[in-house]
Amino acid sequence: MVKKTLTHILLSALITVATGAAARAQSSPPFKLAVFDIELDDFTAGGPIAGESPEETARLQRMTALARELLAQSGLFEIIDGSAATDQRVKDHWLRKCNGCDADIARRLGADLSFVCFFRKVSVMEQYLELRIRDARTGELAHISQTDLRGETDQSWTRALKFLMRYHLVGPELARRNHPLQP
Repeated sequence: MVKKTLTHILLSALITVATGAAARAQSSPPFKLAVFDIELDDFTAGGPIAGESPEETARLQRMTALARELLAQSGLFEIIDGSAATDQRVKDHWLRKCNGCDADIARRLGADLSFVCFFRKVSVMEQYLELRIRDARTGELAHISQTDLRGETDQSWTRALKFLMRYHLVGPELARRNHPLQP
């Protein structure tokens, strides 16, 4: 009887703490995140000269839409479409190489943070995905993560993007916000 009561009390306490943590996480306002189009950094022989193929351009557009969807679904971010910027570096898909200029562009769009993501293609079989989030006020990197992937297909690119989002960005941030010992 005592054991059942104690178990009941502990379960009630855990539910209360979990509910309070979830309420705190939901009460935290979402960050305004300028999500720029995902870019391709092609290091293959002849790739930079040839430019993006129509298939690569379409795949990048699908990955950008997926990234925006996943980030919005997390509840952590209010998404601002970075492609609305008039800066030529945005139009040229050059943000991965501008040494943090994305922070200034994001700030001009009214965002708190910037999101730059790119696939680096070494060959059709060897690629990696990197995402960077910067504080739009200071330009400091707030987050960077990357993963290797094999194969230039929708499936491999989607898996890589979902992996980084879930296990390196959204999941850890939700865990941090939901941790009952966080202020």
